[in-house]
Amino acid sequence: MQRFIAVVSGDSMWPTYADGERLVCSDDVSTVGADSVIVFQHPLRSNVRAIKRIKEIDDLTAFVEGDNPDPLASEDSHNFGRIPLSNLIGVVLHVESKQ
Repeated sequence: MQRFIAVVSGDSMWPTYADGERLVCSDDVSTVGADSVIVFQHPLRSNVRAIKRIKEIDDLTAFVEGDNPDPLASEDSHNFGRIPLSNLIGVVLHVESKQ
């Protein structure tokens, strides 16, 4: 298992995570399920990694949403459909502590 940092860009995950927050993530996605917050390759833009919450998951795909209650604040599965699980890069463990 490797850990990495993902930086939140935008307000789609507010109020859970704020723009600019640094998230500690794991590349072990074997245990993700509904309600996991994941980092994934955007299905339509190959140069973009996104951070969203899994709302529904099956053996091949996941439906992901941002936490922001404003429907215009998040580009997610409502816009681009379910994502293939092969697009998963990691799962968020926690916010990086400020020292």
